[in-house]
Amino acid sequence: MTNELTVPKVEIIENGVPVSQERIDPAVAQFIMAAAQTAQLVKIRKLAESAIPIGVKPLKLTITDTITKLVLDPPWISFSLINGAGSDLTVWVNDEDDPLVEGMVAASETYSCDMSYTIIRTLYLKAESGGTTTVRVYGKQGRPV
Repeated sequence: MTNELTVPKVEIIENGVPVSQERIDPAVAQFIMAAAQTAQLVKIRKLAESAIPIGVKPLKLTITDTITKLVLDPPWISFSLINGAGSDLTVWVNDEDDPLVEGMVAASETYSCDMSYTIIRTLYLKAESGGTTTVRVYGKQGRPV
């Protein structure tokens, strides 16, 4: 579906000479601009509302050297991760092959990630080769955009 308006076939004649139909009535142009501005304001409002936390979700997980994928619904604004006394941990945010954020978390260390908006949709966690660790994750949930 396109957002284009079709101009009806009308021939305008001024002083006996046909005038090009490329002109748009100023009232119509004003309406189109107002509608476009309103649509942009709605998008901005939804984005601003997505940064308001709606809750904190605590998780306790045992992570091995196989990648653990956490799909987050609703998306998170930020999270803190506490790596228990086990092995070191690798964290990927949103995409393990092309991560938005990637971090290494040593045993008994804390890792935090704050994106300011609800763009954290997936976490990938993996312990070092042959290792196991227990992690606590505290995610701040927001409204989806």
